[in-house]
Amino acid sequence: MSMENILELQHVSKTFPKSNFTLEDVTFSLPYGAIMGFVGENGAGKTTLIKLMCGLYDPTEGKILLNGKSVNSYNRDEYFSLFGAVFQDVSVLPVTIAENVAGAEIDNIDMDRVHDCLKKAGLYDKVMSLPEKENTRLVKSVFENATELSGGQTQKLALARALYKGGSVLLLDEPTAALDPIAEQQMYLNYADFSKGKSSVFISHRLASTRFCDRIIMIENGAMIEEGTHSELMKYGGKYAELY
Repeated sequence: MSMENILELQHVSKTFPKSNFTLEDVTFSLPYGAIMGFVGENGAGKTTLIKLMCGLYDPTEGKILLNGKSVNSYNRDEYFSLFGAVFQDVSVLPVTIAENVAGAEIDNIDMDRVHDCLKKAGLYDKVMSLPEKENTRLVKSVFENATELSGGQTQKLALARALYKGGSVLLLDEPTAALDPIAEQQMYLNYADFSKGKSSVFISHRLASTRFCDRIIMIENGAMIEEGTHSELMKYGGKYAELY
């Protein structure tokens, strides 16, 4: 299954039981091959929006369409296969680095692809510096001889995992939050390469980090308040320009 046309949200709202937070009346489209940025302060609703897009949440109101058809009309596993996602809470499995990237046992892994994804994610040099390289096991609480990755390295591992999956839509939720400024800048430089041939959504509360996006949506208190390119939003002189 591939997404070659468009993913649309039409008047989508999401409410949660026993919570005051509501994502309200969101409408936009993600064309094939586009890079879209969601910006806003913490708690604005960016992560809720990305989880709605990839099918982890169902909307309370409104429709989510893939190529003009409700996403609920697709096989759920097929729909999930469209997305390679990096969320803020990254799970590291007590297996080798290669198995963490590929999500498969060692005999079923394309190691050249693992290496390529590690390079694109900026983790290759670190992995190659380890005695057992991609066969290094992770999670010291399980294996005494395992390696523990830093927060930034764990984010890069999650990105490599999303790239290995090969979905046609890349969803990145604050993927640079734990990176130092040099690693963050390198990721932006690599972005065009690893997102080639994909649609992608880049979420950040740092407005400067989404300047490279084709379209930027600003979210505040669960609602879309501004939409445009970086230049358009700066000329508009609204909340985006104020926070920038």
